[in-house]
Amino acid sequence: MCHPYTDLKKCVTIATSRAVSLLGLEADPDKIMNLLQEPPRPDFGDIALPLPRLSRQLVEKCGEVARLIESLESECVERVQCVSSYLNVWVKSSYIVKKLVEALSKFGSTYGITRRERPLRVVVEFVSANPVHPLHIGSGRNAVLGDFIARAHELSGDHVERRYYVNDLGLQVAYLVYGYTKIGRPKHPPEMKDDHFLGLLYAATSIISDIVKLKKKAASLVENEALEARKEIDSLMSDLLRIRRKAPELVDKLMEFTESSEDLEQEVRSIAQALERGEPSIADAHREVVDRVISGIRETLTKLGISFDKWDYESELVRSGLVSEVVRRAQSSDFFIYYKNAPALDLGRLARDPEVRRALAIPENLEVPPLILARSDGTTLYTTRDIAYAIKKFAESGADMVYNVIAIEQTLPQAQLRLALYALGYVREAKSLVHYAYELVNVKGLSMSGRRARYVTVDEVLDLLVAKTRELAESRGVSLSEELLLKIARSALKYVMLSVSPKKTLVFDPEQAVEVKSGTATYLQYTLARANGILSKYGKELDYTKVSKEGLVGKRKELALLIARFPEVFRKVVVELTPEDLVSYLNRLAEVFNSWYDTDPVIAEPDEELRNLKLVLVYGTKVVVENSFKLLGIDVVERI
Repeated sequence: MCHPYTDLKKCVTIATSRAVSLLGLEADPDKIMNLLQEPPRPDFGDIALPLPRLSRQLVEKCGEVARLIESLESECVERVQCVSSYLNVWVKSSYIVKKLVEALSKFGSTYGITRRERPLRVVVEFVSANPVHPLHIGSGRNAVLGDFIARAHELSGDHVERRYYVNDLGLQVAYLVYGYTKIGRPKHPPEMKDDHFLGLLYAATSIISDIVKLKKKAASLVENEALEARKEIDSLMSDLLRIRRKAPELVDKLMEFTESSEDLEQEVRSIAQALERGEPSIADAHREVVDRVISGIRETLTKLGISFDKWDYESELVRSGLVSEVVRRAQSSDFFIYYKNAPALDLGRLARDPEVRRALAIPENLEVPPLILARSDGTTLYTTRDIAYAIKKFAESGADMVYNVIAIEQTLPQAQLRLALYALGYVREAKSLVHYAYELVNVKGLSMSGRRARYVTVDEVLDLLVAKTRELAESRGVSLSEELLLKIARSALKYVMLSVSPKKTLVFDPEQAVEVKSGTATYLQYTLARANGILSKYGKELDYTKVSKEGLVGKRKELALLIARFPEVFRKVVVELTPEDLVSYLNRLAEVFNSWYDTDPVIAEPDEELRNLKLVLVYGTKVVVENSFKLLGIDVVERI
């Protein structure tokens, strides 16, 4: 793969090294190469070298170094200026043109994409939302990030398997099954998606259980504590009434059937135990309600343009015997202990080994308590089942690497998972399991809780973005198809999710997402549509043999340098999995392209060689944006 910007830095490095040696001094070429950076403003040159970070001796000789570099008549250096302790270098237009023409004529539509010589086998497990409610906006971030990771490896030539883990055991699912069976396996109303309806059923059942529990508790509390309990009951009642406004018959039936329950919470726990044992009496209703929720989730993911290769059910994992085998293997481990009267692994002892900690990427200040494997009632904890699932993912796929895309709040359980694998002898798997962590999503004015049905769903956001897009289009006298509206809407959502570092909390504002302005997916789509329109109007193959070598001035040069940087930017984003860096780069590229094109006609340019140069810039922009969209999962649209 040609890397024009890397070649440029190598050329500047060679010229700088020669100038330094002529002064009788030494400078490590690799260090020069690594220190070269893009200046903050075009009037500071095209590329800059901070001399204090290279050598204090050279700071005093900055002016001499600059004059010597200019005197060497390098292929790439036009002029050099010393400002403070920075060497600011202006690059020859002819050099940039030469490198861009070489790269674009050779690689065309694959420009910037580097494939691995030896492909890896990679598993990306993502979303894996509990099947008790629709996908909310937090799960939406997970879906978009997981899809990005899969795309990064696919574009690198790796064999990627996308897996969704259906967590269909545990108390949350037991609450849903309880409510579902109590009121006769209800059908969803026609105006409501099935997963949305069942999400309300799950939340109502959980809330009623909490109310019953708190009422019993409040009766035995002292005055101040009883007051706090009553406040919490009032809050729960408010949530239940909110759900009732959406599904009155559901809540009324549930209230009627739960009133006669002597111990609702214990009934739910009994269902959870029965589900883990796989008792036939409950199995049919359990699978039916879970599949109904999953069907709704699949529909949402399809709208997002996100697919999976395998859907793994937690219940099937338990019934396969693999979870029991993990517990048996743990019992024979040197790290097996009883902790709080429950079987456990003493992972804190293992985590104290600095080499193990480093090999498994355990956060430095993270304290690791023992991992309890099973409750007193015999049911296993979800981390125990996760150990079995991790073994299954590696064994079935032959993976070199497995990603778990899970919120940052799961840092401890994910660290325990890697340590447990290591302790049980799965050393390679432990070292190759990656927790790709991300922060939560906040929606202005809403405190989210799945248990109380307080969330913004991905479906709702997409519907809102589609409506906003339609409204904007109609205000401009444009009619867009439903398919195009969805593509613009989901791209807007993905852009927002990928524009902020996964390590930062994301505040989502749908009102701003589909505006056709800088800093939105719609603006990037508009930029690409514009570039495609120019090339379509030109209607001929680019003639790379007759391209102006001296025509890169002003915005043209700024755009050319950005296009030249793309292979470096793309590779760094793919390796480090930092989508926000690519989004930031694309925003700048789009701004420069549009500000240039608005004032510098392309096809109407009378000079043939200069026109060809401008067409090269348009084509380069097109390829860069299209390949970035392939990585980010943003749709290409013909018009905007």
